[in-house]
Amino acid sequence: MLEERGHAERRGARPLARLSAVKSEWSHREPGAIDATLARMWDALPSRGNEHTAVLSGATGAEPATAEEHDFLRKRGLPVRATGTHIGHGMEPQFPMNIALAALAIARGKLFAPCDGSGFEAPYEDALDRVIVTSVGHFRGEGLALVETVR
Repeated sequence: MLEERGHAERRGARPLARLSAVKSEWSHREPGAIDATLARMWDALPSRGNEHTAVLSGATGAEPATAEEHDFLRKRGLPVRATGTHIGHGMEPQFPMNIALAALAIARGKLFAPCDGSGFEAPYEDALDRVIVTSVGHFRGEGLALVETVR
C-alpha cells in the first residue's frame, strides 16, 4: 500500500520503503533520444551517490528503446535487474509493480538474484538502500522513480 507516513504510523504499519521521487518525460524515438531523456530525469533525482544503489529496469523489450536504455544503464555502473521476463510488460501495471518490487528489496536490504543469463544482470551481494526504477519503451513515455530506505 502506498500511503503517507503519518497515516501508516497511526495505524501501526511498518513502512517498507520511501518513494522519494517520480519523474516522467515524453521521448522522441530518434537515435539517442532515450539516452538524453533518461539523463535529464536521472540528473533530476535527489543525489546521494551510487553506493548501495541498484536499478530495476522496466524496459519493454521493444527496439531500439530497450537497447538504448541498456546502454544508458551500463554507463552508470549500477547492478540492474530487468523484470519484464518474469512479470510481463503490461503498460499500466509495469511501473508500479517494479516500484513494489523495489520496496520489497529495500525492506530486505538486499537485491534479488539475477534473472537472466545474458550478463546484463550481474550478481550483487552488497547492502541495498536505494533502487531506481525505469519505465522505457511504452509509446514514448519514459519514467524513473527513486525508492529508498526509510530513515
